[in-house]
Amino acid sequence: MKSANKTRYAILGILLDGPSTGYEIKSLMKRSTIYFWRESDSTIYPMLKVLAEEGKAFSEVVYVGKKKKEVFSITESGKKEFKTWFKSPTSEETPRNEFLLKLFFVTDQNEMNRLFLERLEKVELILEEYRQIEERLENIADWPRKGVRLKALRYGITQLLSEIKWLSEER
Repeated sequence: MKSANKTRYAILGILLDGPSTGYEIKSLMKRSTIYFWRESDSTIYPMLKVLAEEGKAFSEVVYVGKKKKEVFSITESGKKEFKTWFKSPTSEETPRNEFLLKLFFVTDQNEMNRLFLERLEKVELILEEYRQIEERLENIADWPRKGVRLKALRYGITQLLSEIKWLSEER
């Protein structure tokens, strides 16, 4: 499969759960995928237009009171493209980690210690946030995606715990 802008698959995947406005997609991403897949307004809204132009999504204007909203739904063509992408091998990833980039250029122990302490504080805050999300997910009674979302979240928790251990031992 040729290299494609993965934003389209993030949006199509969300639309599989039901019709959404661009704002709803952006809000959902800020509560969920942002921890491993970031998209900005400047990529979400134009991609929704592209998907609609390509026939992968259907756009409908609805009114809530006097307020106009554009609601997008996935089409059969969009579902087919998503399934093709989903079944294809995952492409190689190049993570962007500013901490590691700075660590690569460290020239003395004091700089390294400062970087490690700064990173440790951030990672501990993220872990606390993940634990709160885990608790909220655990308390959802009947949701078909609960188990899979917990697995993804626990993957992140495991990575954070490993990083905390490494940061604490390496200084």
